[in-house]
Amino acid sequence: MNYKSQHIDAILLACKKQDQKAQLELYQRYHMNAYHAAYRILKNSDDAMDAMQEAFILAFQRLNQFSGVGNFGGWIHKIVVRKSIEYYHKNKSTVFEDELDNNIMLSENPEDLEAKESKINAGQLEKALNKISQRYQIILKLYYLEGYDHSEISEIMNWSPSNCRTTLSRAREQLKKHLNE
Repeated sequence: MNYKSQHIDAILLACKKQDQKAQLELYQRYHMNAYHAAYRILKNSDDAMDAMQEAFILAFQRLNQFSGVGNFGGWIHKIVVRKSIEYYHKNKSTVFEDELDNNIMLSENPEDLEAKESKINAGQLEKALNKISQRYQIILKLYYLEGYDHSEISEIMNWSPSNCRTTLSRAREQLKKHLNE
């Protein structure tokens, strides 16, 4: 059967029956968005590809858990983000905690950062992001790009909610510092 013109519900039903052509079509429809989500977190093409493929394997294994409520793309995106974070934790190099500046004032006011971001271009932002620790990069991307809230990030990263808020605040401060250079 040709699944290219089929509705997502028909493809999902066929995937649940282990139809490999349907699985391939589902992969073809969602793999680029999944790859980009993984790449934003891992910043390495090979690692992003590995995390994305592992996420798809997991999604196919747990397809019966998709309730049909909401968007399948959102469901697979969550799996990819979680798998990417898991992959990051499993493969990350040691982060020296003494590199973190404990004297940074904690601020939950994102307007300061947003006002500054509106005056800079994407290249400047990317340069500044590359200067901060990968831990800070991930939390900024999860919060601002992926739209996760503190409780979701806490769960994904296996942090306490207060640690999540503190880390996000410190990440913002570090990003501001590098944007002002």
